[in-house]
Amino acid sequence: MGLVLPITIVKIGTNLLTTPEGLPDLVAMKAYVEAISTSFLKQHSRIIMVTSGSITCGSYPLGIKPVTIPERQAAAAVGQILLMREYCGFFSEFGISVGQILLTKDGIEDELRKHHAKNTIMTLLDHGIIPIINENDTVATDEIDQKFGDNDQLSALVAQFLGASRLILLTDTDGVYTKNPKLHKDAVLIDRIDAVTHDIMEMVEDVDTGRSRGGMASKLSAAKLASDRGVDVYIANGRTPGVLSGLLNGESHGTHIVKR
Repeated sequence: MGLVLPITIVKIGTNLLTTPEGLPDLVAMKAYVEAISTSFLKQHSRIIMVTSGSITCGSYPLGIKPVTIPERQAAAAVGQILLMREYCGFFSEFGISVGQILLTKDGIEDELRKHHAKNTIMTLLDHGIIPIINENDTVATDEIDQKFGDNDQLSALVAQFLGASRLILLTDTDGVYTKNPKLHKDAVLIDRIDAVTHDIMEMVEDVDTGRSRGGMASKLSAAKLASDRGVDVYIANGRTPGVLSGLLNGESHGTHIVKR
């Protein structure tokens, strides 16, 4: 029997995948795909992507700024196709196929449905295909109602039931700071957190951008969920060149929330 490679979950947030106009950021997407593909082909680990951005991407062709849940669900239906079309094209340049997995919270909580989802994902990995996961916003409202926090919670739950070794949460800041670095010049980056405590959560001062439904509080909550179940979590800046490649190669960047 061959060596079983560990599983790494890479979650990429809405702000990293879309332009200010709400279009897919093709330059950024291609860079993420290249980093993932390079590591995947070198067989450092089995990689699963959790992608956000479908609602934002779908809003542009609809010509609306979605406010109601039906409007956001409609935008997700359009945006998911746009995202997957670009992912398929970029991964194909490396000879890699991808599979789309749309999950809902009740599907993860139900043991039988979770079992089927796990079997599907593991079969894709066994055949050298990278699963790309998003919440199924067209039929569920967990992320839209901010319960999943721009897929942060979803990625942690997936890491749990798949027994992943690492969860990489890419965002637009360098990691967890003692204060919000966008508001305080004296904020200091925390490179290691041994446990996500109440005091750590109290440091968070999120600013609503109106585009993503995440924020550092959501990421720390997801990190606690995953790290408490034996998953190493990294929160890092996806806009910094080489960060994703470095993390996939075993380097430490941003904030490392240590598995317990």
